[in-house]
Amino acid sequence: MTTRVRAGGIASNTVSNAMLKDDSVDSDILANAINITAGQIVYPGMPLQIQNTNFTDHLSYGTSDSTGAATGLGNGFSVIPSNIYVNVTAIRSNSKYFCIFDGNASCSADSTALGDWIGGFGFVVDPAGGTSWTQFGSGTNTSNTNNVKFFAARADASGSGNDSWWSMQLCGNAMYTSTAAAGATLRFAIEYFHYDGVHHETMYINRRTTSSAQAGSAAYQGGLATSLTVWENAT
Repeated sequence: MTTRVRAGGIASNTVSNAMLKDDSVDSDILANAINITAGQIVYPGMPLQIQNTNFTDHLSYGTSDSTGAATGLGNGFSVIPSNIYVNVTAIRSNSKYFCIFDGNASCSADSTALGDWIGGFGFVVDPAGGTSWTQFGSGTNTSNTNNVKFFAARADASGSGNDSWWSMQLCGNAMYTSTAAAGATLRFAIEYFHYDGVHHETMYINRRTTSSAQAGSAAYQGGLATSLTVWENAT
């Protein structure tokens, strides 16, 4: 017996193995394109679930705390804050996970003539749901394959003027293709990159350069928040 598939859904009855003469199709024809299980159609790219987290905690890092996965950053370091992560219990095996990140970073004011600062972020995942991170995304450092960052930019922090309120916005997305089985828990997180620990000793997340206050009274001093969203999609 073969499930009968019509435009608009699955018919409640089944029919014998044969090509159908009306607007329905034999499910065997679609065997390589869709998977019919327990009355549900699952097709490649179909969203299966979405998980999200956000936080507004004020963080600062003057040195590496050994959580970062990147190496070879010279005078800088990377960190993976425990404040932002998403756990996803896989609905299906070998799913693809689409990750969307929106955050911010800034640094301590420069006390020398060099005013600009370089920061960035990358996506990481632990396929076992613990704390052993695998980097993914794009922007691999050609001289060091462990230095994987999805986004990096320069910002001016000259040590005077408007340094009390500036912050660099970080945003991006990446797709992770998993080999995890259904029922496994994957943990997704963000790795922050701080590339100049000599001129700008401290990196800040969700806070201002000279104050831990999240927001000020001016229009340009809007609130700071960080968000990570993960979609599981069928393959």
